[in-house]
Amino acid sequence: MTETQFTRGRPPVPTAGELRLPTPPGVARRFWARHPWLSDTLVASVYLVPMVILFLVDVTRQAGPGLPPQALSTAAVVLVITAALLVRRHAPLLVLGVTCAGLVAAFPEQGDTLPVLIALYAVAVYRGGRSAWFGLAGAVGVAALGAFVGASSYASWLAVASQSAVLMLAATLVGVTVGDRKRYVAALVELAAQLARERDQQAQLARITERGRIAREMHDIIAHSLSVMVALADGADALLVKDPERSRVALREVARTGRGSMSEMRRLLGVLGEDPQETGDPEATDVPLRPQPGADQLVDLVDSFRSAGLPARLERTGRIPGSQGLQLTVYRIVQESLTNALRYSAQPTVVSVRLTMVPGRLEVVVTDDGRNARDASRSPGTGRGLVGLRERVALYDGTLIAGRRPGGGWQVRATMTVDETEEQA
Repeated sequence: MTETQFTRGRPPVPTAGELRLPTPPGVARRFWARHPWLSDTLVASVYLVPMVILFLVDVTRQAGPGLPPQALSTAAVVLVITAALLVRRHAPLLVLGVTCAGLVAAFPEQGDTLPVLIALYAVAVYRGGRSAWFGLAGAVGVAALGAFVGASSYASWLAVASQSAVLMLAATLVGVTVGDRKRYVAALVELAAQLARERDQQAQLARITERGRIAREMHDIIAHSLSVMVALADGADALLVKDPERSRVALREVARTGRGSMSEMRRLLGVLGEDPQETGDPEATDVPLRPQPGADQLVDLVDSFRSAGLPARLERTGRIPGSQGLQLTVYRIVQESLTNALRYSAQPTVVSVRLTMVPGRLEVVVTDDGRNARDASRSPGTGRGLVGLRERVALYDGTLIAGRRPGGGWQVRATMTVDETEEQA
């Protein structure tokens, strides 16, 4: 089944590059998610604007001219804290340190904890729970120190310190919750992206494997058919004057071989196309569905080569296993070996195809005694056939050896392992 047929009728699955962190629902939340600097500026303004108003009120209450040194230092600290809040997403721990320092330096009496709360929230969201809890401990200690400096009594110090600790704990808990949710969603998106990448890689590997299989099948079909057709055509041409009847028989065999090859190619290429019922191709719908060739077709295969002039004979010992994949491999080994013998072997007297089945092992041996075999003057091969055969044999933990025979000719020997438990099942 092709990938197109497998996914037909199902919604498309996004690829790894199409997966993104989901944007928050709602127009307002999507707007703030797309403009983080604007939201940071608004948060800093929430702190800055009240402090500016308080600063102006304090200045108008001053009786003498000019600004007191304490007001200038307070304004400087406020500006530093505001600038720090603008980068709370990028350096939350630094922002927490700046705000805690400002808490003690400028406001020992009031204990301004708002920027510390914002910084604690940022640490929890952008640095994780562990950093948040360490930051909370430090901030509570600083707040307690600031409250102690400005407290008039032990009771007031305890009240201010406990209030600051509760507010800081609440800000940390909210930040941890929001941060864990963001990290959980990001982890899910990353996992989905990883699964999508693995799926794409598996689909690509499957396509490459399928293309290799189709290339091997096409090579076997075309090489076999063309070799037989060329041999038959040469024979028909030689017999055209001396024996016209035998020449016509050879030509009919050429036509039959060509039609059979076209049918096999159409079925093979049909795997890559659309559903014939959907495309409405009458030629495609007329092609009957048949199983792949196997051991039962070996006799017809050898007879077709014998009709092309190759003195081939078939010998079988034992029963060939019923596995369709194994039988197809055997068929392709014999087909490729006989095709090579027909193309390259010079005047062979015997081309033997011997299949031997023993417990746990199947051996296929194809030999010819042609002299000057594999002559370079003949049509050269690409070697793809033997490579494809080795890949087929390797699927069954087997080996394939092809080479010249000591006394002349060529031999192909393939040995494959047969799982007897599967055969019995």
